[in-house]
Amino acid sequence: MTKKILKLISIFGFVMFIGSCANDKGLLTKEYVLEHLAEKEALSPVVFKTKLSNIYIKSVSDIANGSSYYSKLYNDGYLTTQLRSDIPNPSTSYRPYKIVTTQAAEPYILERKPDGTVILKTLKFNAVAVKDIRLLNDFKAEVDVEFKKTKSPFNNPNEKDYAGSGKEYPNDTHVKTLEFRKNQKTNEWKYPIKIIF
Repeated sequence: MTKKILKLISIFGFVMFIGSCANDKGLLTKEYVLEHLAEKEALSPVVFKTKLSNIYIKSVSDIANGSSYYSKLYNDGYLTTQLRSDIPNPSTSYRPYKIVTTQAAEPYILERKPDGTVILKTLKFNAVAVKDIRLLNDFKAEVDVEFKKTKSPFNNPNEKDYAGSGKEYPNDTHVKTLEFRKNQKTNEWKYPIKIIF
């Protein structure tokens, strides 16, 4: 009799455990929010960009011995120079060298354009903490999420961090309110749009 009762209790516990696992996405917890946003960030990272257009210089020493943003990138190994191939006789040109990215810059390159312009990541934001969750109704919630800013080597320390919208992000962290919605069919909470800064 006791074995039957123990067996029934263990079966009941197992069924409850499986049911709770299946319903995890039905609960809007801080852990779930961070996991969901990490999946979104993996597919569509939140990044700020800069453009490296065609830059021509007179001599390699101009960039190697300078104190500019480009000189630092050159000396840190992210940029190099090459003799121009777009003109007939570069050695007689006033600016015979072109500044180009190196292999070390590859992880930060988002796009290479046909005209030689390179689009580079200057910083990215990642969700690191959930400050508050406010359930507005059964299918809608506001979530205050803290995002941390990570700067790439191409982030210019002499410039401010502006989003494409023109908003400045001066601090290393930023709290953004996101609206989560619950799918009535799947019972899952989702942030339905791309994270935009």
